[in-house]
Order: sequence, then C-alpha cells, then structure tokens
Amino acid sequence: MKILYWAGLVAGAVLAIIPATALSAEPVRVADLPTETVKLQKVDDVRLFDGVVEAINFSTISSQTSGKITQVNFDVDDFVEAGEVIVQLGDTEHKARLSQAKSALAAAIAARIGAEENFKRVNTLFERGSVAKARLDTARVSYDVAKAEVTTATGAVEQAREQLSYTIVRAPYSGIVVKRHVEIGEVASPGQALMSGFSLDDLRVKVSVPQQFANLIRREKRATIDDGSGGLITADKLTVFPYADEKSNTVTIRVFLPRLTKQVFPGMLVKVAFKTGVQELLLIPSSAMVKRGEVTGVYLINENATMHLQQIRTGRRVKDEIEVLSGLRPGDRIAADPIAAMLMLKSKSENAQ
Repeated sequence: MKILYWAGLVAGAVLAIIPATALSAEPVRVADLPTETVKLQKVDDVRLFDGVVEAINFSTISSQTSGKITQVNFDVDDFVEAGEVIVQLGDTEHKARLSQAKSALAAAIAARIGAEENFKRVNTLFERGSVAKARLDTARVSYDVAKAEVTTATGAVEQAREQLSYTIVRAPYSGIVVKRHVEIGEVASPGQALMSGFSLDDLRVKVSVPQQFANLIRREKRATIDDGSGGLITADKLTVFPYADEKSNTVTIRVFLPRLTKQVFPGMLVKVAFKTGVQELLLIPSSAMVKRGEVTGVYLINENATMHLQQIRTGRRVKDEIEVLSGLRPGDRIAADPIAAMLMLKSKSENAQ
C-alpha cells in the first residue's frame, strides 16, 4: 500500500510540472471551418518598366502677324479654357489696312459695273452695225480686266481681315500655361513664340524597354499603369516604335491613356506593366494569409483533418490573390478565414488546459 501511495504522488508531481502547451500539442481537428483548395491558375505574365507621363497636346503658340503686344492675359501655371484670348496685339494698323482694302474693293466693283454697262452698250451697237468689231473687243477686254480687279480686291480684303484676326491670339485647347515668352510692350513679329502650354485631357506614357521584350509587347498590346496611389489605369492603345536605339538597345513605346484621365499628370514617373504572355502560378486568396512577426503563413488542413500553421514564401500579387513560391503544393487545403482558424486553435488549447 505504501508503495502504491508513493507511486501516485510521483505521477501527480510529474503531471504538475508538464507545461500546458504540451498537453495542447495534439493537432486540432476541423469540421465546419471554411477552406480553400490551392491550385495552379493561368495569369498574365507581365513585365514592369518605368515610364514618364507626357501630354499629347503640347505646343508653343506663335504670332502670325506683327504688332505691339498690348495684353497678356495668362501666366505660368494658369489654366486656360479653349478659345480664351491669351495675348492681344495692337490692331490700329491692321484696321487701317482693312479699311483701305475695302475702299479699293468698292472702287473695283464700281469700275466693273461701268465696264459691264459699256460692254453691253457697245455690243448692242455692234449688232446694229454701228461700230467696228475692234471697239467691241476693247470693251470686252476692259470688262474682263475690271472683273479681275474685283477678284484681286476681294482677296486683299480677306487677307487684311485675316491679319486683323491674328492680333487676337486664342488658346487652341484647354490646358495649363507652362512658359510665357513675351511681355506687354514688346513688338511681336511673325513666327515669334508667345506662350507654351499643354492639355491635361489627352495623356500618354513614354517607356523604354529592352529590345528582347519589344515583339512580345507588340503581339499582346496590353498594358496597365500604376497611378501612384494603388489604382491601375488600363491603356487605350500602344505604339511600339519599329526600331531600337543603337546606344541603349531599347525600344520606345508610347502608352496612350483614356481621355480625361485625372490620376496622373505630365512629368510624373509611373510604373507600366506590359503583358508579355501567360504563365501558371500557385495562387491563394490574400485574405487567407496570416502574419506572425516576420513569418507569413496559412493554416494548412492535413489529410487527417487536422490543422497547423504553415509558413509560406510569397511572390507577386494578382488582384485579390497572392502567389505562393514555397510552402504549399497544388491540391492543399487551407483555412479560408485565418482568424476563425486561430480562434479554433486557441479554444482547443484552453480546453486542453
């Protein structure tokens, strides 16, 4: 009896010193826990390159006539609506020229009317035999010359009117002023730069890619742009240059953005993802992952319906899924809700204690 008593005391002492965690080391069995099956999926094979956003409509407005600059209505960084007057030139001289041209036209019209009436009168006399044919020919020539002078005078009026219209310089499209080339009081001459600006409505991204990717990108014609805030912009179209730079061995690609894209702006450095083919990746929902310090893992369901935390190494993100580089195999089952799995493990541990 004494031997049995001391044996019982020893057994109780051993159980007392065994940690509670050791008692809970038994794998947790899962029943109604939602799960996901790990499988290979075909996804786009993409390559990332840096690109610079640029405006399609970037221009310098030049003077088309001569004149003293009387008004400059916008400055650098100002937004200009299409059709607004950006520069005004003095128009006194041009108005005088238009007035002279109109007077000359009126005189030419009067001369043509007189020549026409004279031709009709001489033609009537010729038909009656009262005048010689030479006089009729002279009247006809005078009438033709008068008509030609009217045509010339009309052209002069149109030219003077057009030159006058050039004294008012309007914005060809809505955009931002990036450089002002003139000041009030300067005398502008034809071809002189007045103001530079670009439109924010139509943008594109210029990218240089290694030449070995050019044909793949040209074949697929698909690209997305990271707007810098986590959003993606799908390109409208691509233009792959048909030649490579001989110094850098790169090919330039223009990626056109949808009209009125607001997330990016000219001069901005962005990441452009080009589709170059299709590949198979081992993907799992990103919501199924759990982090424990520096460890990334998932709750793996074993064949005997037990569960444990499995460390994994991840790769690229594909929408709401993440690539698994190691730690899982196709066909593995994982807990879809890592919080529920963790609570189940914790509950089992507490029950064991």
